[in-house]
Amino acid sequence: MTNRTPGLSLAVPAYFHPVVAPDAWERLVEFARVMRFVIVNVHNGPGDTVDPPYVPVIAALQAAGIRTIGYIDTDYGSRDPALIGREARTYRERYGVDGVFMDQVGSDLDKLDHYAQCVVAVKTAGTPFVVLNPGAEPHPGYVDLANVTVTFEGAWDTYQELAVPDWMRKYPAKRFCHLVHSVPGPFFSEALHLAAERHVGSVFVSDGSGANPWDRFPDPLVTELVRSREQAGQSG
Repeated sequence: MTNRTPGLSLAVPAYFHPVVAPDAWERLVEFARVMRFVIVNVHNGPGDTVDPPYVPVIAALQAAGIRTIGYIDTDYGSRDPALIGREARTYRERYGVDGVFMDQVGSDLDKLDHYAQCVVAVKTAGTPFVVLNPGAEPHPGYVDLANVTVTFEGAWDTYQELAVPDWMRKYPAKRFCHLVHSVPGPFFSEALHLAAERHVGSVFVSDGSGANPWDRFPDPLVTELVRSREQAGQSG
């Protein structure tokens, strides 16, 4: 059988607290083999103080070989790069993360220099792996700044109609990520297939919706991705 999702790995926005959802964090470790990275979001940033329950779960992820990256809100370019760098350093010192996930990133050329400064600031702070999340098609220069760029974040209804510009295919698929929410369980396989067709290397699919659609680690997602990888191994 043909593998419909070649090379896909998971980029997990783990926006669920370890005290509230300890089983979900354990399952992240269980499926380390299909993980690209896990986004740690303590309090829309590193927070004012250490949140103790995060320390052991992040350590467990790293022991399993999973890259962890800290969530930082950039407010579409309105926050000072120096502040972004300080938050990256705080994540590194408190939780030992391997990189940062910059959210609410601008996508136009006029903000590109600002984000270049942000990337320099977080790398200087000791977090070399950078994910930028414009959540939509950005100016190509953003892709050159980051290890991974999220070029779609949104609902399943919108994702079904997404068109990928030709210029993106000039980059390796691993440089791109899609985050898709509000996906009915029966359509998880189709969502993964669409992600592979749309030239992304990392993806997350959730049946969650509302203010925080990333509050879970859905069983159908890992079931479908693991099944696809097993089929690829059998046919290879």
